[in-house]
Amino acid sequence: MAMCWTVVVPDSGRAFSLDQIAARLAGDTPHQLHEPALPGAVMLPYDTDRPVLVDRCGPTTMLLEQDHLGSTPAVLQRLSQGARTYSAWWSVNSHNRLSFAAGGELILTIDALFPCRPEDHAGIGQWPELQAMTDFFVDFEERDQHYDWQAAMLAVIDQTTGARLTSQWLAQPHPYITVRMPDAAH
Repeated sequence: MAMCWTVVVPDSGRAFSLDQIAARLAGDTPHQLHEPALPGAVMLPYDTDRPVLVDRCGPTTMLLEQDHLGSTPAVLQRLSQGARTYSAWWSVNSHNRLSFAAGGELILTIDALFPCRPEDHAGIGQWPELQAMTDFFVDFEERDQHYDWQAAMLAVIDQTTGARLTSQWLAQPHPYITVRMPDAAH
């Protein structure tokens, strides 16, 4: 079980169509864009075709899934062509990635549980909102027991993009894309 929230901000300020997002997400693999449905109705169970909720927040596109597709380098590179793309992914075992891609290039990937220091990450200067989040880079052993690294991942993407993953968003129907895994991750 996992959670991945990916946000695509177009450089032009004009939203990509959901068909364009679906094609970029899937790469050269079969995919289908479906009519809106409630998240609970499409997220589980699934076989090889994985559902990814997709919708807009102004010109920005948000994708939500219970897998890791939106965190893979190939997908981030495709989604970031002509855009900036941010992704927060974690599994039930606390494996995780906070990622940023732009211009078809993966700029930064950080383990949010053990992030090290900002200067340990080439490309951190291209994500100033994350660089300014000094509590994010505190060593695991030095963190307050109430520090929530998952919430920090979502918060920095929210702060950077203006997109918000809220309980209201999760309670509403959204279009969704089914994508063939693991093929789309390459």
